[in-house]
Amino acid sequence: MKDFGATGNGTTNDAKAIDAAIVACSKSGGGIVHFPPGRYISGTIHVKSNITVDISPGATIAMGSDDDVDDIEELGYDPGADHETIYFRPSLFYLDGIENACIQGGGRIDGNRSRRLGPKTIAVKRCTRVTIRDITIVNAPNYAISFIDSENLDVNNVRIANAFADGIDLDGCRFARVSNCRVDSRDDAICLKSSPALGEQIDCAHVVITNCILLTSATCFKLGTESGPGDFTDITVSNCTFAQLPGTNAHPGGISILSVDGAAIERLAIANITMHQISSPICLRLGRRGRGQKTPTPGSLQDISITGIVATDASFPCVISGVPGYRVKNVAIQDVGISFDTASAKHHVETIVRPADVPEFEDKYPDSGMFGALPAWAFYCRHADNVKVRRTQARIDASLANKKDAVVLDDVLHSHVEIDKILL
Repeated sequence: MKDFGATGNGTTNDAKAIDAAIVACSKSGGGIVHFPPGRYISGTIHVKSNITVDISPGATIAMGSDDDVDDIEELGYDPGADHETIYFRPSLFYLDGIENACIQGGGRIDGNRSRRLGPKTIAVKRCTRVTIRDITIVNAPNYAISFIDSENLDVNNVRIANAFADGIDLDGCRFARVSNCRVDSRDDAICLKSSPALGEQIDCAHVVITNCILLTSATCFKLGTESGPGDFTDITVSNCTFAQLPGTNAHPGGISILSVDGAAIERLAIANITMHQISSPICLRLGRRGRGQKTPTPGSLQDISITGIVATDASFPCVISGVPGYRVKNVAIQDVGISFDTASAKHHVETIVRPADVPEFEDKYPDSGMFGALPAWAFYCRHADNVKVRRTQARIDASLANKKDAVVLDDVLHSHVEIDKILL
């Protein structure tokens, strides 16, 4: 890298030297662009096909000012998605329409910001065969790793710390694996989307997330909330730990599977998850927000398996809810143990609500707390078919257990919910 004039002195902007090294490597058919120890300040780095960016231990690539990064895309359509979801050009590493690229090496990528809003650290758009491994990303003001309409992706052994927005986003991506990562974020740790950001339907399918540690003040694993027009199919999450981000007070969400913009969500398997200080361990919502739709119309949410969940210090019941005429279907939940924290659950448990008084909120932003207090303290299910819950424990302080029912099913057919209520 220093052969092309990069200084790595922490003050000089090395963007031109970095791009020159990548261009030279690309012209020779590809290869490795190596960063020896040092702190490299840069604007947008345009990674090309068949290039490996190797950031050695002791090396940091830090984002320069907003003026140093590429301008946002000019779109000829209404994207109908969140601002942070739409734009990819303003980024530190920008991968656009390429194949066979890798960012690796044991070093660090620094978003170099102290608050949310700004460029992404790694932005991958319409690429094939991209690997990101063995690096640390810190201080990201936007999504730390953001993929859209890409496939054959591998994110392995990545540490994301002090992220001000989402940690890892997969938007309309196929054949992707995220493994052995730790994500500390103030927004969602890992989020799958199928947004209309590209002005067309892009499906999210064949995604594996495993062996990860997710800490957040928002939601640990979220599928949605930008959930349409593309669909979600064949997704697994396994062997992960979820927890509250240290230094924050909010109880984050645990597993949130949400279709509110017309997406079909089918064939999801989630297994072997531990959670601590999570609000609602499980939230499944089929709604009618209709972002990007001319006429808001729910999609579908069905064929979901959740097994082997251990959650301690929860504060809110598990929620499964469709809307009238559109039902959540075929959900199997088993081998689950949830204990509720007395102090944080007290308000919800002591607020008495009749099932008929729970609002539908069909077009509201979805999360487990969207309805306010619920009629049940452990498990609430509405507008659903074929929900089976078995071998499940719900543990709560004896002083709260009889304030309301542990389980309430409202407009639920062909279902059986078996929860052992344990008094503490």
